[in-house]
Amino acid sequence: MGDLKILICVLIFSIKTVHSTKSKPHIVIIIADDLGWNDVGFHGSNQIPTPNMDALAYNGVILNRFYTLPQCTPSRAALLTGQYPMRYGYQGIPILAGENRFLPFQIPTLAKKLKELGYDTHLIGKWHLGQGYRNATPGAHGFDNHFGYWNGFMGYFNHEATGGNMVGLDMHHNDEPVWDTRGQYATDLITEKSEEVIKGHNESKPLFLIVSHLAVHTGKGGVDLEVKDIAENNKKFGYIQDERRRMYAGMTDELDKSVGDTIKALAEKRILDNTIIVFFSDNGAPTIGSALLDNTGSNWPLRGQKFTVFDGGVRTVAMIYSEQLQNKGTINNELIHITDLMPTLYYAAGGDVASLGKIDGINQWLTITKSEKSQRSEALINIDEARNVSALLTDGGRYKLINGSTVFSEVDGDFYGETGRDDSNPEYNTDDILHSSVNILLRGNLTQEKILNLRKQMELKSCRKSTIDHDSCRYNSVCLFDLFEDPCETTNIANKFPEVTERMKSKLEKYWSEVKVQRKGFLDPNANPVYYNNTWYPWLEDTRCHVGDLRTILLS
Repeated sequence: MGDLKILICVLIFSIKTVHSTKSKPHIVIIIADDLGWNDVGFHGSNQIPTPNMDALAYNGVILNRFYTLPQCTPSRAALLTGQYPMRYGYQGIPILAGENRFLPFQIPTLAKKLKELGYDTHLIGKWHLGQGYRNATPGAHGFDNHFGYWNGFMGYFNHEATGGNMVGLDMHHNDEPVWDTRGQYATDLITEKSEEVIKGHNESKPLFLIVSHLAVHTGKGGVDLEVKDIAENNKKFGYIQDERRRMYAGMTDELDKSVGDTIKALAEKRILDNTIIVFFSDNGAPTIGSALLDNTGSNWPLRGQKFTVFDGGVRTVAMIYSEQLQNKGTINNELIHITDLMPTLYYAAGGDVASLGKIDGINQWLTITKSEKSQRSEALINIDEARNVSALLTDGGRYKLINGSTVFSEVDGDFYGETGRDDSNPEYNTDDILHSSVNILLRGNLTQEKILNLRKQMELKSCRKSTIDHDSCRYNSVCLFDLFEDPCETTNIANKFPEVTERMKSKLEKYWSEVKVQRKGFLDPNANPVYYNNTWYPWLEDTRCHVGDLRTILLS
């Protein structure tokens, strides 16, 4: 292992960037699926070591108040469009396999806009924005190349997606099903294909790559947690008592390795010095609740989980790295919303943000790279008119107003997940971070003291209180929280600050007046993969069977 690290060091110090400072930056976005706030080491937990993710965070800028939507389809739509999903009826629960819902084709996406600037555009992994028609799949929304799956989740080994009682292969290269990768662990496969894109990239053009992981979402059937070797995983994480949590730890460990491998590929291609790397989770972790496809993640000490508008569901792990950062190794506490990534990255690529038209995202490039004050004073967390749930942040993220909190009544208004801070867990190992491939590749100036200082600043362990009204904020009730003073959302201050409450209700009502009603989805039996050689296929495109005439035969 020591020789390997020396080899990597020699490789990196022998590399000289082939780009001038005026060339367009390459952009790589790495998305974790359902990763919890407390499932990375740099947020204070000792339970699951994440040395590569920690090193990326400590060497870059930690986005400490980064907000997403409470579930995956709306978050991914917001990322690509720079608009709140309620503008085009995408604010509800995620698309199910076999549902005829899709991202409106006429809305410009980040991939389309970067393509106009000359970028090669690639998506590896999860799409989850529709597949009923070919023009609902990634290729029609600006991606030159997609290798991955169309639906919300699949088995880590069998690569099958499930919608109701419909099951089929959901691994595709663009529109074509891919059978020969079955049995290959999904995290490894997504990493391998990302490396292929990077290593095969034509350096005369800038690269835009989204690495959209299945990890750490549940896998097979939406309920299984899957690791490559159960015996080895139990040995490595045997100190974790809960069996599912041990499996989750192993899945997170593979995700962390993938981050390291992806950054290594950028270095070997000699483009790392001119690459912007963004990492975030699409929403908070689900912890309990059958409807949530729980992965036993942890958002501790934050309140709530995936599908709720409490911070446990929408304040997520996020960081950015670039050589253009003038403030590496810092924590950014400005309010940043997932819609901001579109104009921010478009601006960094040399685009004119005004050409994006009227969007909700705000260009945060100077906020991130130079620690300037953010121009964002408020952010709409979500509006779901079908379930009467909404939430809004104002005053730079200080106040949050909630009207109802979740789309599922079985989990609401509580704290979930392990602390990762008791004596049963190993000590935080700073040497693992200093010797991680990411830290070596980034050639940073991290020290043990700096790591521990940044980690201490990130800790929220004292934000909980002994008493809390767990029944507050359900359904039609209104709650107000001061997140600067009460980041764990323990105390409803709506009655104590009626002026703030009324001001925010008025703002929220304006957003309510602008909502486009979400399209009601249903599982279309005609989407059944049995009609298409047991693969998911754009079933609304035409009546042809994907392979042969099996559908015609079955329907005759």
